[in-house]
Parts: sequence; structure tokens; C-alpha cells
Amino acid sequence: MKHSIITAALLFLMASCQKVIDLKVKDASPKYVIEGNITNLPGPYTVTLSRTTPFNTSWEFQGVGGATVTIGDNMGNSETLQESQTGIYQTTGLTGVEGRTYALHITVGGQTFTASSTMPPLVRFDSLYIRELVNFTKTVKAAVPVFTDPKGQGNAYRFNQYINGRLDKGLYYQNDDFTDGLTNSFALLQPDPDSTLHVNDRVEIDMQCIDKAVYEYWFSLDQSSKGDGNGIPANPVSNIQGGALGYFSAHTSQRRSLLVK
Repeated sequence: MKHSIITAALLFLMASCQKVIDLKVKDASPKYVIEGNITNLPGPYTVTLSRTTPFNTSWEFQGVGGATVTIGDNMGNSETLQESQTGIYQTTGLTGVEGRTYALHITVGGQTFTASSTMPPLVRFDSLYIRELVNFTKTVKAAVPVFTDPKGQGNAYRFNQYINGRLDKGLYYQNDDFTDGLTNSFALLQPDPDSTLHVNDRVEIDMQCIDKAVYEYWFSLDQSSKGDGNGIPANPVSNIQGGALGYFSAHTSQRRSLLVK
């Protein structure tokens, strides 16, 4: 069944408006968590490797050092990443190119994890504006990224919102199941007061064109934040093979910013 965050009941919302949760998963034993990104912008690109924390405990980054981390593309380019600090691995010369498929390979603690992601074509981020909307019973300001989805279903997007340089932890993502070929008019909006825009705020939006597997990760992470009816979050779907959690994303990235008036 197709997924989309666009529903008739939420004509002005993205259904991805849930605060990011840390990965405190159902499993009793700790798991490795991988977060890797490669973009069309100049590197270095980063892969982080950590462990989960037990459910219902405070979260802190537990970086895992000593891993061998490589990224290669379908054109024969490959690089072993350097560990810049515990659990953080970075490229030095690899280049992200639209249309290429990138493969991640990690060995650590006698285990091997792999993932692949294809960088979609860039969809132009045309402009950005602020719209006033009624969010439940309150009128608020929200950012609207303007872009036109290419005709032909299959495009997916993620948005990171920065307010005065601070990353809004909300999940904002979208596919084109119901917006194929249309110009976007949906606002980045959620009820969290930390995500509310005010006059004189500087807002910056990072628009990412992501592949289907990465979209499924953000969709399932959003769903896991809502629990399964017993108050226990389900593990999000991962494109990492080998039993680790997290994601590996090859995506395009474009940014626009403006001052809220």
C-alpha cells in the first residue's frame, strides 16, 4: 500500500510533524545504530556509528570506534573513511553525484553491515515563503518550500528546518503519491512550540531529494514515535543489512532561508 503524508483531512499539514525520538528499541540487547549521508554538495560526508540505549533511560551518544567503514559507487570509486572522533567517520575525497548508487560497508566487533542508496535527480528548490495557518486553535507562522514535483510518481523528499541556526527536531517528509506533477503548497508545521516561527526569526530549510528506501525509514520512524498501543515504540524500517538500526542516504541537498516578518 502506498504511503503518503498528504491526506484530505490534513490539507495544510505534513503528517510527518512528530518530534524525533532517539532509537530506544524493543530489543533488550544493545544494537548498533548507523547514520550515513552522502550528498551532491562537496564533502566530507559523514557516517556515525553508535549503540542504542535501553528503553526508558536518558539518551546520550555512545560512539563506537575502531570500525572499518567504506563507501563506494557504481562507477568504481571507493574510499575508506577516517575516524575523526569516536564513532564519527568521514570521507576525504569521495564525490556525490546525482544518479549514482552508493554502497556502504562497515565491519565492527566481528559483524558486517551493508547498505546502498541511489541519489535521485535534483528537483529544484524554487523559493520559500511564510504562511499563517490555524494550528488547532492557534494561528501560527509556518515555512512553505516551493518546488514542482516532476511528472511521474516516485519522487520523495525530506526537509530539515533550522530556526535561528537551531535544528528543529520535527520529522518533515513527503512523497508524490497525491502530488505528482504539482507545485508544493504544504507547510512545515507541527504543534511543538520549539518548532514555532516568530517575527524576526531566521528560518533556513534544507530540501533533500531522497530515494524510496530512505523515505520508508523516515515514515516508519514517525510511526514508531506513536507506539503500538502499548506505549512501546516499534523498530523503524532500516535499509541497513546485517541487523543494525538507522539509515544510509544518498540525496541531493539545497538550502534557502529568509527572515520571518
